[in-house]
Amino acid sequence: MRLLSILARVGLVFLGAVLVSAVSADIVWEDSSDKEITTSDLASALFGEWALPLLALGFLMAMAMVGAAYLVRDERLVNLEWELNGGEKE
Repeated sequence: MRLLSILARVGLVFLGAVLVSAVSADIVWEDSSDKEITTSDLASALFGEWALPLLALGFLMAMAMVGAAYLVRDERLVNLEWELNGGEKE
């Protein structure tokens, strides 16, 4: 388990290094565009070309939130009795 944790950390550092080198490469920033991007262009791209990926991402995020809420619930008998009785002894 410890080896897996170390490998995951090394992999994340490697991925970070690859992303930084890819974004900071000169070829990415050589050709600048003279066209200004407006908010209507952004909205058109988000709701036109990216509608399905955004919908899928929202669905995955909703599933993650429901799963996290389920995992956080405390189902010990003492807490369940507290919820049923309102903290009062019978």
